[in-house]
Amino acid sequence: MGNRVTKALGIVMLPLLLFSCSKNEDIIPVEQTVPLQVGNQWVYKVTDFDSDGNEISNSSLIRAVVKDTVIHGATWYILNDRTIVQNSASGYVYFNKFNRPGDEAVMIYQSASIGGIGYMYQYPNYNLWLLTTRNYELLPVSVAAGTFPSYTFTIEHQYSIPGSSTSSSSWQKDYVSPTVGLLRSDKFYSGSENLSRRQELVSYQVQ
Repeated sequence: MGNRVTKALGIVMLPLLLFSCSKNEDIIPVEQTVPLQVGNQWVYKVTDFDSDGNEISNSSLIRAVVKDTVIHGATWYILNDRTIVQNSASGYVYFNKFNRPGDEAVMIYQSASIGGIGYMYQYPNYNLWLLTTRNYELLPVSVAAGTFPSYTFTIEHQYSIPGSSTSSSSWQKDYVSPTVGLLRSDKFYSGSENLSRRQELVSYQVQ
């Protein structure tokens, strides 16, 4: 989700009204992508690699659900990094107050009923497309915390400079268990299959 807050200026491959909020949203059956309850917590080992595949640093990351709140009649959950998230009928989304009214929910992981998704973000010196696809079969994924059935989300980052033919892309693969949450996130160097960063679950507590 990143530390920089930006405004999505373009959305492609998304049905109309995909993110509309309604008073009935809480009672519509939804696919649980990430278990969200106050007190849920995930601890990750974060490893950075150089372009030759050598480890250059290790650190720990804790993600936790600290409280819930109601926005437009729907329940949302606030994480310890102040991100506001929800399992919706469209997938796992975060609340972006900078979007125009009615488009506050920005999708992180789409549900099984949604195809590929894409967002475009405009920065002063470049444009960024985030394109996400998913598989639709639960497959076992092993991490330090154990082995769990998981969906795979492939996220492509496409960078381009306005008025120039210069462009680049990089990949990220997230493995997400609906009973546990994010198991592993692998980021790769631009134009390469070499890992640049791995975030791996080492322990968790979910209700």
